[in-house]
Amino acid sequence: MNHRQRTATGLVAAATATSLVIAIAPTASADTLDQRSQKAAAGIERITGTQDLAASSAAQGAAARSVTKTESGAVTVQAPEDATGNVRTTAPDGTVFGLGLSQTKSVEGVRAGSGTIVYPDAADSTDLAVQPTTEGGARTLVTLKDKNAPTEQRFDLQLPAGAHLAANDSGGYDIFQDSGEGSTVLKGTISAPWAKDANGKDVATSYKLEGGTLVQRIDTNGTTAFPVVADPHYTWGIVSGTVYFNKSETRKIALGGGLAATIIASIPAGFTTAAGITVAAITTMANIAQSHKKCLKIKSYGKPGEYSGKQGDGYCR
Repeated sequence: MNHRQRTATGLVAAATATSLVIAIAPTASADTLDQRSQKAAAGIERITGTQDLAASSAAQGAAARSVTKTESGAVTVQAPEDATGNVRTTAPDGTVFGLGLSQTKSVEGVRAGSGTIVYPDAADSTDLAVQPTTEGGARTLVTLKDKNAPTEQRFDLQLPAGAHLAANDSGGYDIFQDSGEGSTVLKGTISAPWAKDANGKDVATSYKLEGGTLVQRIDTNGTTAFPVVADPHYTWGIVSGTVYFNKSETRKIALGGGLAATIIASIPAGFTTAAGITVAAITTMANIAQSHKKCLKIKSYGKPGEYSGKQGDGYCR
């Protein structure tokens, strides 16, 4: 073989090797992403379990979409394509509650495990994940992989018009939406925060609100076993909550059964007279609440009652 032939053969071999590297590289990268996603999902599902995971499927403009039938109608949860997006939950009446994932890098969501949507390494030493749940909501999970992970996680809230949050006794928040003059409906909840380390041990954690941002603090220390999984879990659109009336409306209902009938007609779907909510029951309880200097509340599929204090975000005034 002469010099010119050896050079040509060498160039062909080099080009072939380069082509193989180019062809193999994307596959290796994809495999690595899949392995990381499966590992992250396995760690999360070991802590959360999978019994309440809602079935989901790929959808245009989303990493996954889940539709869950509830007693109030169908609730749709959509996990964003990218970790910088928002988890969107649509109630049966069309209202949308959104929760922005914690401050993140641009990472594609991958469905893994039994249905957990994972965003691996979406923040420093942190995986993010979304789990649509069967009661009509979602868990938005953070996994702190080591001691370098930030212990304060921030989630931007997108509330529909007329909605607001009020702290509840469990350490979470109730989500209310105005349903008419003098009344408000409990439309959803953000459950009390929790966090667990690699050994399943509880890690101290808490919420606070900063404007329209939910902030979760996770108190790791020198004895914490990493990774740590933490979870803001919310539901939205479950109308089987409670309608709260203020003192003025309570007084009007107590004085006239006709107004009570109007109230029944205006209550959202799911609060039915077939469930035992009658004009007489509402009027009687309004009188009782007024005599106690409290306010009327009506719970779906239950009896009217009275309330005061922080319930209804101070609506008893």
